[in-house]
Amino acid sequence: LADFRQALITSTALAYIGLAATDTTRARSRSPPKKLQDAWIANVDLDAFGRDVKALGKRLEKAQGEDDVNHIKKICLWSNTCAAVGLATMWMQPNPISVFALSLWTLSRWTTIAHHTNHGGYNNADKTRYFNSKGFAIGFKARVTQWFDWMLPEAWNVEHNNLHHYRLSEADDPDLVERNLGIIRNAPLPKIFKYVAVGFLMCTWKWFYYAPNTYKELKIQQMRRAGKTFTEEDGVDEAFTMKAFLDGTARKRNWFSFPEFFGKVVGPYLIGHFLLLPLPMLALSSAGVLPAAAFKNSVISLLLADVVTNIHAFIVIATNHAGKDLYTFSHGCAPNSGTFYMRQVASSANFRTGGDLNDFMHGWLNYQVEHHMWPQLSALSYQRSQPEVKALCEKHGIPYTQESVWIRLKKTVDIMTGDATQRPYPPAYELQKDLMVWNSNKADSVAARKTVEEINSNILGDAKFKEASESVTA
Repeated sequence: LADFRQALITSTALAYIGLAATDTTRARSRSPPKKLQDAWIANVDLDAFGRDVKALGKRLEKAQGEDDVNHIKKICLWSNTCAAVGLATMWMQPNPISVFALSLWTLSRWTTIAHHTNHGGYNNADKTRYFNSKGFAIGFKARVTQWFDWMLPEAWNVEHNNLHHYRLSEADDPDLVERNLGIIRNAPLPKIFKYVAVGFLMCTWKWFYYAPNTYKELKIQQMRRAGKTFTEEDGVDEAFTMKAFLDGTARKRNWFSFPEFFGKVVGPYLIGHFLLLPLPMLALSSAGVLPAAAFKNSVISLLLADVVTNIHAFIVIATNHAGKDLYTFSHGCAPNSGTFYMRQVASSANFRTGGDLNDFMHGWLNYQVEHHMWPQLSALSYQRSQPEVKALCEKHGIPYTQESVWIRLKKTVDIMTGDATQRPYPPAYELQKDLMVWNSNKADSVAARKTVEEINSNILGDAKFKEASESVTA
């Protein structure tokens, strides 16, 4: 009973701090964090920061219109131009121009066009509803014509748009690099072998990791909606890769079979992109229009382009939220709260920004801070808002990370190989009223909230504890 009472005091005390304290001196009254790198945390007014971010986001969303639609159409033109160059020359002896054009075509269809469309960035601005999240790339025909890749778009929407964006750098984030690469980080192997493993992942990660893992998240969501519950032993937070079909994990979890996965997810792309797409070259070479090696050269070029686009995507995607200077969090938080907006900054890294060509080559993923604050905005809005967001973070004392993508790649690889560890955000400085647990089980939610640590065991005293308890109950 004594332990239970102490836990209740601790939990409610923090709730009181979050609910009752409203002035900017609230955080400054606490002792500074033990680590110098975390000193900024004690001085941030999260409520004020949240209000400023919301106001800017509303202004940006209200300003979206025809310019944003014309901009994404221009990006589509660039992407289609890459496709035309690659497809028209892939029958030649494999060469860098054909391979890179094909690679850039695939990358841009995903990271810039499908990414921002499926987040709803053009739902209100595009009157034709072509760039609309409710139908873009959904269904076989739309998938083939709008965004054809290793991943199933419906599965990616669940894994990325929902789980990753609203649980960023938490234990429930399916893209948490530090956890997903634990098998490499913790392996008692010479460093060279760890680098080789990371190199293999760079070249294959879309079909080896991302396609099965996103489909796993879709299946789990469907099972939950059907009433199934999961426990930690079920491994729902573990990365599900192609390795699972070889080591027995897939049979143990029983989420889906390989025939189902092949038939619905990777099979259509494997057959369509690497066999059917170059098939006309076989007909043309048989007719004597093209050299006899045209079909073989086309297949080789497409395979090489797939390796290149995997590497390119890895460099601009895996590096967004990994590095020893970015934070991880032990608790969930309410979307669009001050804590939520702070986390999008503290656990994201931007690259060099500005200029359509620069942004196109970065897959428009060089605006991670802005994109995670407002995932529903257009690519053009992120470009326009970046200077304002950076200034807003400086105003509130929140570290805004922006570095070359190559520096971020080095920091990401250090996390993957175990040479570095991300910063854990001090739980004692979490704003209690912003916390929440992504779990339909209310008992689990209450228990999880009580685990929030406090600087002193009974900072408010019994009188304040009673007052806080009554306030929370009301």
